[in-house]
Amino acid sequence: MLKLVSSFSFTIFIAILSGIATGGFPRFGTEIATASLILAMIFSISNISFKVNFKEETKEILLSLMLNYGFLSSIIIAMGYIMRDYFEGFIVMASAPPAVAIVPLTSILKGDKKHSLFSLIFLYLASIILMPLIIFIFLSEKVEFSILIKNVLMLILFPIIVSRIFYRKINERYSKIITNICFFLIVFSVIGKNRQFIFEDYFILIPLSALMFIRTFVTSTIIKKFSTKIFGEERAVSHALFSSFKNEGLIMIIASSLFSYSTALPAIVALIFEMILICCMEAKMI
Repeated sequence: MLKLVSSFSFTIFIAILSGIATGGFPRFGTEIATASLILAMIFSISNISFKVNFKEETKEILLSLMLNYGFLSSIIIAMGYIMRDYFEGFIVMASAPPAVAIVPLTSILKGDKKHSLFSLIFLYLASIILMPLIIFIFLSEKVEFSILIKNVLMLILFPIIVSRIFYRKINERYSKIITNICFFLIVFSVIGKNRQFIFEDYFILIPLSALMFIRTFVTSTIIKKFSTKIFGEERAVSHALFSSFKNEGLIMIIASSLFSYSTALPAIVALIFEMILICCMEAKMI
């Protein structure tokens, strides 16, 4: 049983099917998913030392910024012009910071967790300015800073502080199993809660799925291929994730609060493709 749970691919496959079949948690699904993400973050960074080479980290941070807010966001904005009915949803997606899950996922894929963590911290701080700015430029809408600051404190600062209590006290194998269980709860909750949109309009899902495939699989494959040659396999994993992942949960919250809930559909589809991408990367298919 432990062997099955230690496989991220198996865990996510069951989570997606279960979420679609059952509708997720009947109550407190969002709270459970958020708590699970925080726990995944805590356990995935519990063995990371915070001794930093500032010169090296600065280069990595700037590269992650270009990959996520330069490369990936530009592609997403272009896609918004292709699917005008969901333009607002694509712009909110482009403005969002990378997924907090990048750090635990880097750990699962045996990438460079330290580089991922410090890049993530910087990009979340930068998103407090970048996210409202991008949304205002393209949509003339204002985003509450309090929502963004709350995300930084709850999803970044709190896990970092708590992780120091467990520093090097948890075996890496058990840490991976706990992280996989957390992702099961996250995917099960999010997919289940939004399954009505998945079955709502097949004609919309086909082109949207094609675009999300490009947004995740094509971008990550290209970046990983070039990054592996230049920086090596470990750092390439981190670069591939920064070039293909956004915080879909935050996107859903912002999109549905500023516009209609249906504008969050691109983020829902993107989340599914992100999870499938990780399964493919774990299986060394990418």
